[in-house]
Amino acid sequence: MNKPSSKAFDCVQSMRQARDRLSAEIADMKHDELAQWLRAHRYSDPILQRLAEKAAQQGDAAVDAARRR
Repeated sequence: MNKPSSKAFDCVQSMRQARDRLSAEIADMKHDELAQWLRAHRYSDPILQRLAEKAAQQGDAAVDAARRR
């Protein structure tokens, strides 16, 4: 087996830190607050921005469906 090398940048650790930071930021938000946060937050990556917009739209659709019941 190869010897483990020391890394200047650990992608997995970086991803986990970002996920933990976001999870802590949105942990206590209610559904409406989360949807509003998704709409208000702007990403520099256009793919992430599009995903956030779709998530907000899906959240709105779920709320609308629940209200119709």
